[in-house]
Amino acid sequence: MPTQNDRFSEALVHLLKDWRYALDVRFRPFGLSQARWQVLLKLLRADASLAQCDLAQRVGIEPASLVRLLDALESEGLVTRSSAPDDRRAKRISLTADGLSLAGRLAGIADGLRAEVLDCLTPEELAMATELLERLRARVDEIQS
Repeated sequence: MPTQNDRFSEALVHLLKDWRYALDVRFRPFGLSQARWQVLLKLLRADASLAQCDLAQRVGIEPASLVRLLDALESEGLVTRSSAPDDRRAKRISLTADGLSLAGRLAGIADGLRAEVLDCLTPEELAMATELLERLRARVDEIQS
């Protein structure tokens, strides 16, 4: 019989996986892989260009994998790379006008899914769940340090 800790871990892992799958399904008409839509949404939500290494970290992939993604997104006219003003070797990634438009559409879809998922919680439950997840994330960061 699974322990409460086992049940919690399973629920957390499956929630993340299922949520991403639901987004994948909703984004399927755009022909985007999960890695591609994550790059576009991370750039949109950053409100500014991001250093390539920071973007890789936010998406959760290796910088070498990000380079291939950026090559494709740049060839599709969705992102641009420019030299960082303080380090010409470093690249900053920005959305183009087309990328901004597409990312905005994706964000609207993602926001709609989030509203559907979270509408089963009261504001108090949502606040409590958020606090709990933030504490657990901080604890994992603390353990890794």
